[in-house]
Amino acid sequence: LSNIELKKKVDKITNKLKAGLFDEVILDTKILLKKTKHPILFNILSLAFQSKGEFDNSVEIMNDALQLSPRNVLHLNNLAISYHNLAKYAEAEKYFLRGLEFEPNYINILNNIGNLKKDLNLIDEAINYYKKSLTIQDSEKIKASS
Repeated sequence: LSNIELKKKVDKITNKLKAGLFDEVILDTKILLKKTKHPILFNILSLAFQSKGEFDNSVEIMNDALQLSPRNVLHLNNLAISYHNLAKYAEAEKYFLRGLEFEPNYINILNNIGNLKKDLNLIDEAINYYKKSLTIQDSEKIKASS
C-alpha cells in the first residue's frame, strides 16, 4: 500500500467519521489495519469507538497502538480520554502525564488533564493546566504574527 493510496483511504474514512458513520469507519479501518499498522489508523479507530461510547474497545486499540509506538502522544491522549470516560481516573492521569513527558506543551493533553482535574474537583490543579495551555496558545499567536 503506497502512501498516496493510504492517504486516499484515510481521507475517505475520515469523511465517514465526520459524517457519524462509525460502524463503517470501524469496519473499513480494521480491514486497512490488516494491510498496514499506520498510527493514524489506530487513532481513527479509537475515535470511532469513543464516539459510540465503546471506551473499552478504544482502550484495547490504543494499547495495541502503544505496543508499536509507545511514545506517540496522540495514542497516549486517546487512551487517557477513554480511561477518563470509564471513570478510571488514576489510569487516565497516568497516560496524560506520560504524554506530557514526551511533549510538555501538547495543548490537547493539557486541556484534557485540566478537565480530568476539574471532574475530580481539584479546581486549582485544573486551573494550572488550563493556564499553561493558554500561555502556550498565546505565545504561538505571538510567533505567528511576528
